[in-house]
Amino acid sequence: MSIKKKTDILVIGGTGNVGTPLVELLRKADVNYKVLVRSEISEHKLKNQGVATVRGALGDWPSIKRAIDMVDTVFLLSSPDLNLFELHKGLIDIASENGVRKIVRLSSQPAQTNADVPMYGMHAQADDYLIASGIDYAILRPDYFMQNMQNMHAPFIKQNNMFAQYLGDASIPMVDTRDIAKAAFHTLLADEFNGQIHYITGPRAISFTDVANALSKSLGRQINYMSLSFEQQVAGFESAGIPDQVADGVMKVFQYWVDAGIREPQSDFEKITKTRATDIDQWAVDFAGSF
Repeated sequence: MSIKKKTDILVIGGTGNVGTPLVELLRKADVNYKVLVRSEISEHKLKNQGVATVRGALGDWPSIKRAIDMVDTVFLLSSPDLNLFELHKGLIDIASENGVRKIVRLSSQPAQTNADVPMYGMHAQADDYLIASGIDYAILRPDYFMQNMQNMHAPFIKQNNMFAQYLGDASIPMVDTRDIAKAAFHTLLADEFNGQIHYITGPRAISFTDVANALSKSLGRQINYMSLSFEQQVAGFESAGIPDQVADGVMKVFQYWVDAGIREPQSDFEKITKTRATDIDQWAVDFAGSF
């Protein structure tokens, strides 16, 4: 793979599960990049790490126009939002008007299979809009994050040596967000992956029982998985204060995965990075301290 040097890159969404390892990869590479930040806290933290930043936010279009000046390539990721399509459409329009050559957009796997669900339908809309924009693009549709275990279950596992979730025995190709960042890094810096939608998965389909077994092995203590019923999971989302629209969408996708039984991995990550995706056993070792 040929990597272009001294490319000006704007990273939008550089502080989360995917953006943080992506920025670290860019920091170590010989490229020019900057990270869009909304808050003084994020700006201060990144600057202390030697990361160039620019203040702004999607929806604050004057700030985006300033941030995008002289930018060649944009990495586009934002948190779930009821206006996600409009926010990404606005960014794509400004990028087109200001000579941005390429956008790498982080989408979501259910944009392919569950576009009837509003949050994933917005991803599908944004993907289609980018494809039609005339800008060079690469779209990444990652699968269920392994890091969701930390975000959703780590404190409970620490206290109770178990976790509960609705998914039954369904097996899905969960992916390490560090691998999503690696795929994004390569698609940002090489044009051979342009004009395509890439499905980023882990190396094999795994169940939550497999996750529990991997954690048990890495932690040296038994971790158990309890399968919740559909109704129990809905009640859990309600008690956690998750908005109904978000909970309904997640449950439709979970139900689709349960009905499918098993979804096999895809090879796009290996094709892009020329490396093997991180297995759940290695992830469990690397993040044992979280549990």
